[in-house]
Amino acid sequence: MDSTQNGIALQVFIVSIGIVFLLSTFVILFFVKYQRRLLAQQKARQKDAEEYQRDLLKNTINSQEAERNRIAKELHDEIGAMLTTTKLYAGQINAELSNTDLNLVTDKMNLLFDDMIQNTRRISQDLRPVILEKLGLIEGIEDLVSTINDTGKLRVKFEYDTIQIEYKQMELNLYRIVQELLNNALKHAQATEVKLILQTVEDSNKLYYYDNGKGINHIKLKHKKGIGLKNIESRVSILSGVITFNKVAKGTEIEFQFPNHTAINN
Repeated sequence: MDSTQNGIALQVFIVSIGIVFLLSTFVILFFVKYQRRLLAQQKARQKDAEEYQRDLLKNTINSQEAERNRIAKELHDEIGAMLTTTKLYAGQINAELSNTDLNLVTDKMNLLFDDMIQNTRRISQDLRPVILEKLGLIEGIEDLVSTINDTGKLRVKFEYDTIQIEYKQMELNLYRIVQELLNNALKHAQATEVKLILQTVEDSNKLYYYDNGKGINHIKLKHKKGIGLKNIESRVSILSGVITFNKVAKGTEIEFQFPNHTAINN
């Protein structure tokens, strides 16, 4: 009897060892498979992030090249053409020219010079708005908001705390971000109201944007080319900032956060 019991006990022990071995093998295989899947997901996310950063960089470069090409075209087509015409008028001036004809030529040349001055100012304004240089970011945004409110198509409310940004690149890029947001609200969002808040919170500058338009799907927009959101994200990336799209019942709500090492509280 003891021999039989010992045999049964041995069999139970062997079966138990087998079960433990199988379970251990299953757990190990499951863990390896899980780790591989996790690693694959991490690689996929890393690849998506790298592709997204490359898209942002490519978009930044393309935007800069497009801006250079536009300015070069305007300089060639407008300023260049006016200078050529002015040179032709200047070539007509000689000692045999009557006073009447001389006055006519000089009047035309003065008109051309006035146009060249205006166009040069406009091109310079596109590169860096004069109001930013003279008054700063807050006044620049206020002027932009006032211009849009005067159209009657969109009501923009702008609030801010008292901050001063001395870093010119941040000042210009923040202005362009606001400009792009308002341009989108006017042309695409079908919005009637916009709220903007610019403030300094601890060690960062924050820009809050809300409109009551049709809203945007920022995930789908990331995969499209040549859109305003890409330009905004490129500028945010340049400033080492972060964009957060908040879920709202209607419209679009976006928060931007930028390092505050360039801002000084008054």
